[in-house]
Amino acid sequence: MAKRIRFNHSSTRRLHASAIAYSKYHKLKNEKIPYAEVHLVEDSGQLVKISLQDLLAKVDKEVSFVELQAAEPLAVVKIIDKKEAAARRKQIKEQQKLNAKKNVKKEFQFTWGMATGDMEHKLDRAKAELKRGSRVDLVLAPKSGQRAPPIAQMRERMQLIADKVADVGVEWKDRELSRGIGALFVQSLGIPFDDVG
Repeated sequence: MAKRIRFNHSSTRRLHASAIAYSKYHKLKNEKIPYAEVHLVEDSGQLVKISLQDLLAKVDKEVSFVELQAAEPLAVVKIIDKKEAAARRKQIKEQQKLNAKKNVKKEFQFTWGMATGDMEHKLDRAKAELKRGSRVDLVLAPKSGQRAPPIAQMRERMQLIADKVADVGVEWKDRELSRGIGALFVQSLGIPFDDVG
């Protein structure tokens, strides 16, 4: 009976180790793999049963490492090239940066009667943000103490601004125009549409 209890305890520890190993962020490597026998994934995709100790003796640890890919139903390992792994990590980081840019949002404020030179200057800044992959909100409002122009003029000015950024951005949300305040919501043409709200 005592033997059975010890066996179960050991199995529990093994399952715990496999749960940790299975995490895609914390894959166990080399001597940290808690299995004596493993199944190596060869280039052909076939699995070859091998002693972990024998496998580690064959691997040049300067160039590559053995990584646990799965723990259940079999302990499956792969030999990973260090340079390839570093390149893959770099690619993932770059993709994460790109995804982060999609969620960057900048707001640029205009007045309905803004001088053409001032408007062009502000639009150049908005376009620079769009080229970087950011989203921009272009908000038009009356100057303090002034009334908003007629609705037809407001729509015309909003269309003019939309046309000015059309070479680098696309509207991803309907325009808003209410109580003398208009808004256009533009995202970079280089970023795939992904409505985050």
